[in-house]
Amino acid sequence: MRRRILILLAALVLAGISGVAVLSYARTADRRALSGKEGTWILVAKQHIPTGTSGAEIRSRGLTERLLVPTVTVPSGALSTWDGALDRLRLGADLQPKQLIMKTLFVLVEPSPSHTERIPVPRKSLAVSVALNVAPQVAGNITAGDQVAVYYTFQVKVLISKDKETIPMTELLLPKARVITIGEAQQLPLETTEPTSAPAGVSPTPGPSGSATGGAVAGNVNKALSSNGTNVGEAVQRYVVTLAVDDTDALRLVHAVQSGQLYLALLGPNATASNGPAVDTSWVVK
Repeated sequence: MRRRILILLAALVLAGISGVAVLSYARTADRRALSGKEGTWILVAKQHIPTGTSGAEIRSRGLTERLLVPTVTVPSGALSTWDGALDRLRLGADLQPKQLIMKTLFVLVEPSPSHTERIPVPRKSLAVSVALNVAPQVAGNITAGDQVAVYYTFQVKVLISKDKETIPMTELLLPKARVITIGEAQQLPLETTEPTSAPAGVSPTPGPSGSATGGAVAGNVNKALSSNGTNVGEAVQRYVVTLAVDDTDALRLVHAVQSGQLYLALLGPNATASNGPAVDTSWVVK
């Protein structure tokens, strides 16, 4: 029995000596491969690493290993130790096993622009946005959630004394619409040769596009005069209001924006807007 124990102990000792010898041989193999040349430890890929992998992931997952190579073979930019600045970068190309880890392989990827939160459109409603000046938005006092009436001014041809003339007419387009959002102000540069002062009570003429710019612009225009009285430049404040409407009113609202002018009226508590016939200048002044 004692003899068997001695044999077993001897075997364990020999196994330990063999293991140490193997480790020592492995540790010196790289150095012997240098053939007397000066060596440098570099980082290489331990396995295939796909494009787009972040430096932080490579470091945390231990996807690199050190390799001793002749110094003369090490290219500029090769890493001997991990650089923490690479954590926020990503690989611009695949890395193959045993491929050198180079700084030039990492690129800074700009984050994709985050999408703004979508506006809260009520169920079974369509959101339609229109550009208006401050006055047609009740001097900018409209806020999200308000109920407004929408009026529409358009040009029509009528027969007057055997001649057809174009006159403006106004009617109630939408008796009630809910405001979803109010956009930011935008400065629109303009240039004109008209004088900066306009006769009292005269509203600016709508542009050729028929955009719903409203009628009271004077309080929202900053003008500069040259020596000859010409407007060098002016900026009109415009806002964007988004309304919640049904499919039929959405169609009417879009057409009205493209063909005439809009004006909003803020509905007070228990207030209603009557849908009567369109009115023209003769009805206003009588």
